Amino acid sequence: MAKILIIDDDPDIVEAIKIVLESKGYKVISANEGDAGYRKAETERPDLVILDVMMKTKDQGFQVSYKLKNNPELFRIPILMLTSIGRETGFKFNKETDEDYLPVEELVEKPIKPAELLVKVEKLLMTK
Repeated sequence: MAKILIIDDDPDIVEAIKIVLESKGYKVISANEGDAGYRKAETERPDLVILDVMMKTKDQGFQVSYKLKNNPELFRIPILMLTSIGRETGFKFNKETDEDYLPVEELVEKPIKPAELLVKVEKLLMTK
């Protein structure tokens, strides 16, 4: 089964996502901030990354996504950006119009329903 890395500083969010994913047989690993998450991606080679934006800094998730996509060994790993940045800052990001600034396969505002999360995860894993 696929290995999924969750990079998020909210332990409740991580636990909730982990429960949903593990219930479908996925192996889940996590990191509570971007730098640690990037290092885990390097060593663990996950099949998918679920990435928050606002962690140590308001844009740490964007920085991590750039690093992942610019690493020749990691750039193929799909990224599902799961964030509340729109609610927190008022900025609305759109994958289609902001692709130059948003190197991720999917962007979803928190909260996300478990069924919707699973659909997005399955779709992204099929594209890998």
